Amino acid sequence: MKRYAYFLLLFFSFTAGNIFAQHHVDGMTNTGGEKNPALAALLSIQPLPVDIGNFYSGNWKRGIIYTTAETVIFIPAMILLGRNSWSWGMHNYQYYGSNAAPRSWTTEERNQFYYLLVGYIVVKIISAFDAGYSAERYNQNLSLSYSGQNNSAVLSWSIPLK
Repeated sequence: MKRYAYFLLLFFSFTAGNIFAQHHVDGMTNTGGEKNPALAALLSIQPLPVDIGNFYSGNWKRGIIYTTAETVIFIPAMILLGRNSWSWGMHNYQYYGSNAAPRSWTTEERNQFYYLLVGYIVVKIISAFDAGYSAERYNQNLSLSYSGQNNSAVLSWSIPLK
């Protein structure tokens, strides 16, 4: 458990350092207003049923939709897992049935759990690609460039007109 906590602490400190740092490469300046598509995808693929990547990239509607879809799949899977594997589940109750040994999963329960698990993974992968794409679209609309020869900065913002 300690190793997992250290890994999370290291991960969050590394990503926070990359998000808030300013980089100067070939006259281009990253002001912190740009969104990192890889970070958006990584935040979406995390195991919790919350699509943090779309929230990070500013796409709140899709973030709510993906979070709802993930929650709708996640809760029944946890209920199935709780009924059959955890100590507080109904099949592990000490007076359940004729013997005190816990009952194993039925084929139907196992298939339901696998379908829910595969569906959850598919929704996570789709939301990760969508969050990365949303971050790229966000970055195309906002850019700041710096010319070292003229000592001038240019801020451009693209607004689509319909």
